[in-house]
Amino acid sequence: MVLVVAALTALLFVPVLPVQDLIAYERAIGFTPSTGERLRLNALPQYYADMFGWPEMAETVGKAYQALPPDEKTRAVFFAWNYGDAAAIDVLGARWGLPPAISGHENYFLWGPRGHDGSVVLILGGTRERLLKTFRTVEPIGRVDNPLAMPEESGQTLWLCRGMREPIEEVWPRLRHFG
Repeated sequence: MVLVVAALTALLFVPVLPVQDLIAYERAIGFTPSTGERLRLNALPQYYADMFGWPEMAETVGKAYQALPPDEKTRAVFFAWNYGDAAAIDVLGARWGLPPAISGHENYFLWGPRGHDGSVVLILGGTRERLLKTFRTVEPIGRVDNPLAMPEESGQTLWLCRGMREPIEEVWPRLRHFG
């Protein structure tokens, strides 16, 4: 009996089923995805959903970065609200020639703005109104959607922000956050 239960539940935690089959299996046995971070979820548990959407994000950011004028491209950086998105850009953005991402989340904060001055910043998510408090201009230049990703990382606008209102060195300490 223990082996049967172990085999049935292993399918939920070991990535052996195609994603759509996993979702159907969860529904068939009445399993509701959960998260340790109290976040909204779609059809997948957080430990799977966190892995979806990153290639699309890197491509969207990469294409936006490549479309910048040469003088802006040398100053541009991707700012991520969380370390997962920052790491995704660091790993998957190389094919697009993206510079290392910056973020105030967790240990990414310790690396600082990595020599960027905040004059040209690509940011995924947030609202134009919120970003205009920090930047002089904010324009939408892309969108990332993946129904299997975490809800807060899907359906997001990619913003091109220019001209920080304060020096990045003064803003950086306020960006630090955990969790």
